[in-house]
Amino acid sequence: MTTAQIVNGAPMTIMQGTQDLSTQQVTPTPEQIPQHLPLIPLYTQKGPLTTELVSGADLQTIYGADSFDLRKKWANHATVLASTVNGQGNAIQVRRMQPADANPPASLRLWLDVLATDIQQYERNTDGSFKTDTNGAKVAVTGNGATMPGFVAKWVLSEVSYTNGASDFGTATQMAGDQTSGTSTTSTRFPILDLQVSSFGEYGNNCGLRLWAPTVNSSTPANPNFIEDDLVYPFRVACVQRSASNATGKVAASIAGSQSLEVTFKPNTINVALDNQISIQDIFISSYQSLNDPSGVADIFGTFGKLHVYDSNVAELVGEFYAAETPAINQFSDFTGADGEEWLFNFVSGVSSQGAPYSTFQIDSEGTDAAYLGESTTLWAAGGSDGTMNDTLFAGLVSDFMSIYSDLTNPVQDMVLAPESIFWDSGYPLTAKKAIAQFISQRKDTFVALSTFSTLSPPLTAEEESSMAIALKAYLQQFPESDYFGTPTMRGMIVPGSGTLTGSQYTKPLPLTIELASKAAGYMGASNGKWKSGNAFDTTPGSEIDLFSDLNCVFWPAKVRNVDWTNGMVGVEAFERRKAYFPALKTIYDNDTSVLNSFFNAMAICQLEKIGDKARRTFSGDTKRTSAQLIKDINKYVTDRVSGIFDNRFTIVPTTTITGADAQRGYSWTLVIAIYAPNLRTVGTLAIQSYRLDALSSSN
Repeated sequence: MTTAQIVNGAPMTIMQGTQDLSTQQVTPTPEQIPQHLPLIPLYTQKGPLTTELVSGADLQTIYGADSFDLRKKWANHATVLASTVNGQGNAIQVRRMQPADANPPASLRLWLDVLATDIQQYERNTDGSFKTDTNGAKVAVTGNGATMPGFVAKWVLSEVSYTNGASDFGTATQMAGDQTSGTSTTSTRFPILDLQVSSFGEYGNNCGLRLWAPTVNSSTPANPNFIEDDLVYPFRVACVQRSASNATGKVAASIAGSQSLEVTFKPNTINVALDNQISIQDIFISSYQSLNDPSGVADIFGTFGKLHVYDSNVAELVGEFYAAETPAINQFSDFTGADGEEWLFNFVSGVSSQGAPYSTFQIDSEGTDAAYLGESTTLWAAGGSDGTMNDTLFAGLVSDFMSIYSDLTNPVQDMVLAPESIFWDSGYPLTAKKAIAQFISQRKDTFVALSTFSTLSPPLTAEEESSMAIALKAYLQQFPESDYFGTPTMRGMIVPGSGTLTGSQYTKPLPLTIELASKAAGYMGASNGKWKSGNAFDTTPGSEIDLFSDLNCVFWPAKVRNVDWTNGMVGVEAFERRKAYFPALKTIYDNDTSVLNSFFNAMAICQLEKIGDKARRTFSGDTKRTSAQLIKDINKYVTDRVSGIFDNRFTIVPTTTITGADAQRGYSWTLVIAIYAPNLRTVGTLAIQSYRLDALSSSN
C-alpha cells in the first residue's frame, strides 16, 4: 500500500507503519578448526574422493564402519593413525584413495520393454477388479470388444554401461526388446532412469531402490492431492541398504527422517496443496544428500549420488499409454478427460489409484529378465568393486596425490579451502616419503613429520635409523622456510623408532609417529583452536611413550647421538627400565640456538600464518577505515585471535604498518607478527661435589 502524502490541510492521520531499529548485524560463527589438523589418506569402504574435514562418529558414517575394523581389507597403517587421532577428539582431513583397477560406482538402469499388441479384455467386478471363475482364472470377454489395441510392458534392470572408463550414464538410447507378437512385431526397450551410487566400492552393490505405485488399498494409501490437484500419479520411492549380498535390506531414511518419498515423473511439478516440489528429478538426490552446508554441518552422502530420468521417453510412453486407455475410461479410472491428465497414468504397476487394472496396458512380471516393482522389492545396484589394495599400491597412490602440494595452480594452496596443517608419516616406503615432503613445499602453514620406518620393511637397527635420517633430511631441505629471509627448512621433523601398538588388532610393527600424533591430537586437536593445558608432551609424563611396546631401539651411543641430532632425528631414550620417552621434539632446523628447532614453536608459527592470512581476508576490500584505524583494527584482530590459544607458551605481538611502498600503492599494508618463544632445552651439565661431613657441621 502506498503511504498517503500531505497535500493540504485536510484533517487526516498519515500512517507510515513501523520502522525497525532493533536489528543488529549478526557476526557469523566461524567454522571450528583445530590447530592440529592432520591430512590422512585412507583406503575406505565408501565415501567421496574429495578431501573431507571429518570428526567423531562422522568418520564412520561417511566412510563406513568396516573401514576402521583393523581386520578388514581396507585397514593399513594409515587406518591406525586415523583411528588414533580421531580417538582423541581431533578432526581429520581425510582423502580417500581409489585403486587403479577399481570399477566406477555401482549403478542401476531401469528399462521399460514395451510391446504394442492387442490386449484381451476381461469382465469386471463392481470394484473394477477382474472377475475370476471357480478355478481362479480371469473371465475373458468374448465377441465384439474381446480385445483392444494396447501395450504389454516389462521392467528390466541392468547396470550403466562403461567402455574404456567412459560411462554412458544419462545417454542410453532405445533399442530392440525381446517381446514379440505374432511373427512380425518386436518390442522396443526404453531407458527410463539411471542411478549411480554416491561413491565407488563393492559396498555399492548393496545399495538399492524401491519404486512402487500405491493405491487406496495400500498400507499407506495413494495421496489424493497428487491426483485431484496436480493431475499426476503419486509414485513412491525408497532407498535401501544391506550389509552383505545375503543380508536383508533396510530402508534408509531421508534427511528429514522419511522412509519413502512421494514423487511424480512429470518434470518441474509443484504440489499445489503444499507448494513444494514433487518431481523425482528435483527432490530425490537432495532428500538423501546434503553437501557443503554453510552451517558447518558435516556432509551427508546419500545412498545414490546421481539420478537421470529419460524425460522424453517417459513423456512419449505416458502419452501413448494414455491415448490407448482413453476409449476405456470408466468409473474406476483416475481419468476424466481433463487436459494434461496423461501424467495420471500408472506405468509402474498398471492399475488406477483405486486398484483397478487398466484395459489396454499390462505389466509382464514373469517374462525373461522381468523385474518386479513393488513396495517390498528392491532393485539392487551392481558393478561396484574395491580394486586391489595393499601397502605398496597405497604408497603409490599417496605419492601421486601429494604432488598437488607442489603445484601452485592447485586449490590446495588456499589454506581456507584446504585447512590441513600437518602430515604424519604412518609408515610409508622411502619413495612415498620423498613425495610426502612436498606437503611443505609451497604453503607456510604446514608441517610434516617423517618416520624412518616403513611397513614394507623390517624394523631398523640403530645404524639404519641414522642412515635413513640423512636421506629424509635431504628431502625436507629441498623446501627452505624463506628464500626472502634466507631461512632454511624448519617445518619438518624426523622421527625414528617402531614397535607394537599395545592392545590393538593391528599386530604388525608401526612407527612412533603414531604415538606423537596421538599426543599432538590430545594437546593441539581441540576444535576450539586452543592447546589444552595439562596435555603438553614436551616433558614427562607427557613425553613418555604410552601406546607402544617392543621398541626397536632406545639406545644410541653419545657419538651417534650427536650425529643423529645434526641430521635432524628426534631420538627415543629409556626413561625407566621399562619406559621410553621423547627427550626432545626437534625440527630439522640446523641452528640449535634458534627457537625454530622446536616442534611446538614451529606448530605455533604455522597457526600464526593462518591467522595472518585470515586477517588479510577479513580486512581486504575495506574503503572506510583510515590508515590509522586499519593499523589499529588489524593489530587488535590478531591479538584477539592469539589470546589463550597456545597454552601461555609465547608472547605474540602483531605490528601493522603502512610502509612507504604501501602508501605509494594505496592498496596494501604490512603485517609482522612477532613470536617470543622459549628455546628447546636438551642438555644438562651434571657435576657431583664431595665434602667432608665435618665441613657441613662447621658451616652450621
